Amino acid sequence: MKFGEFSLSEVLGAYLAHGVRLSDGLLKKGHLITGADIRRLAENNITHVMVAILEPGDMTEDDAAARISRHIAGEHITCGEAFTGRANLYAAAGGVITISTRAVNGLNHRDEAITLATLPEDSVVHKGQMVATVKIIPLAVEQKLVQDIIHNCDGGLITLKPFRPQKVLMIQTILNGDKLFEKTRRVMAHRLGGFGATLGQEHECRHEEIALSSLLQDHMDGDHDMIMIMGASAITDRKDVIPAAIRRAGGEVIHFGMPVDPGNLMLLAKLRGKWLLGLPGCSRSPKLNGIDLVLSRICAGLDITPDQIMNMGVGGLLSEYAGRPQPRDIKRQDKKMSTPGKIAAIVLAAGQSKRMGQENKLLLPFEGQTVLSHVLEQVEQAGFSDTLVITGHQKDRIEQEISRHDAKAVHNDLYEEGISSSVKLGIGALAKDIDAALVILGDMPNISAGILEKIIAAYDPDKGRSIIIPKHNGKRGNPILWHHEFFSDFDRLEGDMGAKILLKDYPEYISEVEIESNAIFLDMDTFEAYERLKDKK
Repeated sequence: MKFGEFSLSEVLGAYLAHGVRLSDGLLKKGHLITGADIRRLAENNITHVMVAILEPGDMTEDDAAARISRHIAGEHITCGEAFTGRANLYAAAGGVITISTRAVNGLNHRDEAITLATLPEDSVVHKGQMVATVKIIPLAVEQKLVQDIIHNCDGGLITLKPFRPQKVLMIQTILNGDKLFEKTRRVMAHRLGGFGATLGQEHECRHEEIALSSLLQDHMDGDHDMIMIMGASAITDRKDVIPAAIRRAGGEVIHFGMPVDPGNLMLLAKLRGKWLLGLPGCSRSPKLNGIDLVLSRICAGLDITPDQIMNMGVGGLLSEYAGRPQPRDIKRQDKKMSTPGKIAAIVLAAGQSKRMGQENKLLLPFEGQTVLSHVLEQVEQAGFSDTLVITGHQKDRIEQEISRHDAKAVHNDLYEEGISSSVKLGIGALAKDIDAALVILGDMPNISAGILEKIIAAYDPDKGRSIIIPKHNGKRGNPILWHHEFFSDFDRLEGDMGAKILLKDYPEYISEVEIESNAIFLDMDTFEAYERLKDKK
């Protein structure tokens, strides 16, 4: 590959090394220069540009990234389309990713031009989450380098072990009349749900060896896949009540204690071939702790051994992280709100309308104005405290429409990376005093102010109505309103993942509001859909 500054007479078929802004637009980095581009450059008095000129045996950055990503993707891992020398890999289901650290390091040591970054090994991921990215550093590499990697580096070095449905029996031991509190039950049910498991039967007994042993013997042959014991008193020794009861019932204590904090006092056992966990007291909290590291492996069908547990010390000092959904204790107001608080609208208007051809669907005529203006008019009438419109494709034309309304434009430079980039940018741009935000697509012109007002009216976090979803004939639609306590979860979104993927994590905070219209389903990705929407007005 030749790289450097060349005259326009030499750059036909070359790739731009840096973006070039022209009077009528932008030629982006990596753009393949055509004859028309050369004429535009000359018209802008540009005589030389920095480019990469491929030679025989070279491969473009996108082709190289795509080939390598397909080679390293294992079971239940999908590859995204390569762009700007990058190919992302995604989880096809919820589960635990397994990575050959040796193979990843080996690939990264092949040549500085080719890089692979992954999530930590044994990370818990949700469907659609990015797990790795291949990035080619220069604009092109030699084909023989890519072929060398494919022939000599392990294929399928990143795989996913999907979560398997598991039914869990939970036992709570009692001292001095203590009861299994609803919060503990809710937290454990939610924790298990994150790993594809369900909380089945629950039982209580005295915190005594014989009583617990008898209860275990009575239920050891049930239809559950796993048993969890939440002791009224922490386990402090292998001879303590809970491990002693497990052995009395015929079980085996495999390991006690782990180099993970919180979660040190975890007990791992088996009874009749089924996993049995003695839970540390921190499991009553929704915060990440050692039990999550063990549960994730069990629910993904992976083995868990004493050696693996004792190897968890590096990284075992845990802290909160955005990747794991947490049940929320929504902060109640000191007094009930007489008004719905400060609610913002985030209007997504950054897309490229690819299925519309050359037309930008948001600028098509609708009811005497454009589609976007009609949506913004409905948002204004609904009375939101703030309205942010996320722009991207055809920024100037979209901002011209926005200027006619009481709304603020926020430009997304990364709009080509998918809708999640716009959603996250909008959430991040909200004022600190916003109580909730409604995320609405800019191409849903049949959404009326009345529908938006109904969604706003249903919002009441004091009564647990923190996420409001419109519903028609039993089916959920858009737009959705989110309480501010959930804003940090939007960081988990990647690519074209919309915020709906987060809903499964918080069913207890969702309130559905019935809408007597199918407008909540109707957006316009094609001209046919656009014509149908106009006909309905």
